[in-house]
Amino acid sequence: MTDKEIRAKLRELDRLYAEHANNQGQGDFEMQNKLRIELLDSFLALKPYLKKRTKLQWYEPTYNYAITGNLEYIEAAREDLAHILGQDADSDSSEKA
Repeated sequence: MTDKEIRAKLRELDRLYAEHANNQGQGDFEMQNKLRIELLDSFLALKPYLKKRTKLQWYEPTYNYAITGNLEYIEAAREDLAHILGQDADSDSSEKA
């Protein structure tokens, strides 16, 4: 997987987190389950990359969140994901300079 593909998947993972959080209280269990499966698929595809990029163990709560749908698991994961995406954006802009 190229760096560009990885960044696209990371952004997709963040979008799925946000979408799932927005649908959490609406009682649409079919949609929630669909989003959890998409989230888990994206997470598992990125797991080797994420383990290299961070010392934090956020991929474990991310996995728990994807399985249970419990939003308590997701806050640290979203912050860390934003940090990784921010680092990637910083390295992209320094490469272009």
